[in-house]
Amino acid sequence: MAGQRFTGAAAQTEAIKALAHSRAGIESALAPFEPRSTFEVWFSTFRGIEELINLPGELRGESLLDEIKGLVLLDIDEVVRALPSIKTGLESRFSRLVARRLVHTLMQLHAIAMSFATNHFPVAREMATIGTAIGYLQSRRRHLLALLHTIPGACRGTRQLHELDSLNQFLYLIETAGRGATSMHCNLMLAQVYPDFALVVDDVGILASHSFNGLDSLFLEPERTAIIEMTDVDFSAVKRVPVNRRLIFSKAELENNLALIADAYVEFNLHETSYGQLVAFIRSLIPLVVDEYFVRLTVKRFDELCSEQKLPATLSKALVVEGFDYVGNTSTYAPFTRIGDDLITSITLLSRFANHWKNACLNRVRRYQIRSGFIFEKSVKAALRAQGFDITEIKRVGHAEFDVVATLDGVIYNVQCKNNLVDLNRIEADVRRFVRYNRSLDQAYRKALEKERAREQTLLGELNLNAIKHFVVSRFPIATQNPCVLAFGEILRFRSIAVGA
Repeated sequence: MAGQRFTGAAAQTEAIKALAHSRAGIESALAPFEPRSTFEVWFSTFRGIEELINLPGELRGESLLDEIKGLVLLDIDEVVRALPSIKTGLESRFSRLVARRLVHTLMQLHAIAMSFATNHFPVAREMATIGTAIGYLQSRRRHLLALLHTIPGACRGTRQLHELDSLNQFLYLIETAGRGATSMHCNLMLAQVYPDFALVVDDVGILASHSFNGLDSLFLEPERTAIIEMTDVDFSAVKRVPVNRRLIFSKAELENNLALIADAYVEFNLHETSYGQLVAFIRSLIPLVVDEYFVRLTVKRFDELCSEQKLPATLSKALVVEGFDYVGNTSTYAPFTRIGDDLITSITLLSRFANHWKNACLNRVRRYQIRSGFIFEKSVKAALRAQGFDITEIKRVGHAEFDVVATLDGVIYNVQCKNNLVDLNRIEADVRRFVRYNRSLDQAYRKALEKERAREQTLLGELNLNAIKHFVVSRFPIATQNPCVLAFGEILRFRSIAVGA
């Protein structure tokens, strides 16, 4: 049956209806469960998933990793045959509890992959093997976390969630209602950006004419300068706490992450901002860490620690999840979730928040704003060089300045690098404001390209070539129909996009 096609205001109305339907589905699915026990079981499940996602880094170069990644989840006979060997390998490499969690996660992934395939879920293709499932879980991480934050307020019943059944219970909810809610927010934004935007609604679901990806190639939120881009820092000189190789996460890892951030951004006086107070606060929590992962304290004790470390009100407020709205929780960085009179978090969520707050503080530092632009240019050059482009040393010709000038097969590729900060959380929080800013950046990038085309003879003459193409690479993604504007999250596709343009 042909679907109905909605455009303009009708498309926005349909998106709002679908959003309300998804929210209602999330609330009704969670309502029967008992909040505290469900939160604890799902947090344990989330921990196992995080450990699995980080497994490739822990087992790099080890044959056990190939054995695990190659496990075919849709082949029952292979799973039955391979799982005992994998279990033995994990137990010899990691602690008993880590190995047990990983085996439980593998078993759950096998069950849910089979279920998805039986019910003809397209996402079953992404769970063909453990290797592909790791990528799938990375792409769903913010949804898995949003569910964790939402459970305490949405669960109001007495039903118990069983540990080995948690993915079966909730991954369907994430794939349908959860992702549907966030995609409809995105569609509301796209409907205001693109004049030709349309939604097609049929018996299967809703298909949008345009899409928007706010994450980078590793499914992480973009930032002006990631720590791995601080190539001038000698990280080998950073004093680190010894890490137990039989653990994937630990208190030592959290302390080391804080030390790495401190050394990487020391030139910007990061510790003189409220980030310094945050680090002192996090370090005061380290004695409270349980099982090398969880942190649990009362609201009263949390307030006392905030007071002792003189945390600004904006920071102490940002540490705790504000509400139990699923969509809002997909974009929060707050590490603490409130359960009754307790606040609960983990070392990984604290580390994630530290990185977020570091960005929030640095983005106000003028020197960092300028320096991050040059670092961004280096990252673009490195990405293009890896794709076979020759990077020229041209920065100025006469009075004309250029960011990145590359050549390939006799064609000049003139790339403008734009490091304008974009708050992607506004898509859910204030979509009209996001659309206005998106429109202004789109216009600014169009004018930048027009300026480059107007002076292209300068580069053609300097390099003695006859063909030139102009592009903008934006650190943060924007919604645009301009084929010459590319988000840095797609930089690995630059050659295929640029050569064919």
